[in-house]
Amino acid sequence: MSTKHIRSIADLVRFGAGLRIECSSCGSARTLDGYQAAKLGGGAMSLSALVARLKCARCGAKSARLMILPPV
Repeated sequence: MSTKHIRSIADLVRFGAGLRIECSSCGSARTLDGYQAAKLGGGAMSLSALVARLKCARCGAKSARLMILPPV
């Protein structure tokens, strides 16, 4: 079994993985597939750069946590 290294939004699309975004402050969460994440941040953007841009819609905090979800 191989290990996938997902470092960018393009990797999410290529491997069919999803992305779960959670706010560290209030616990609000959102789940996106690779294509939705590409519309949000662009295909070539790294996940670390995406985290720096995210802001919680509920509380306004800029403290997001990302979790990679396996392909369905």
